[in-house]
Amino acid sequence: MPDHLKVQLRTFRQASGLLQEDLAHLLGFKNVSSVSRLEKGEREPDLRTAFAFEYALGASASALFGSIFADITRTLSARAREQLDALSRFANDVRHADRLTHLTKLAEKPRTLFDV
Repeated sequence: MPDHLKVQLRTFRQASGLLQEDLAHLLGFKNVSSVSRLEKGEREPDLRTAFAFEYALGASASALFGSIFADITRTLSARAREQLDALSRFANDVRHADRLTHLTKLAEKPRTLFDV
């Protein structure tokens, strides 16, 4: 996992004034090492944990776990381009306009946190 993942989560935690032990308690972890592993990028959060961090730290899960989000958007963007290629026969079919428009948006180069 990229290094900037651990920096983002830790930075948001520190800005909140919470300690790792506070988050461990809030998230229901048995020990602090679970928070530490997430901050170091040694472990990816499950969906419930990502949402719990979002609520506890007041930042979106996509901001807290930006590298994971960026990886997912790159993958989906590539798959959307593949799907558009496969559906090229429907390019002039108005019945598929909404579908193709949405896939086109997904196929665009994904924005990163650095594009903001």
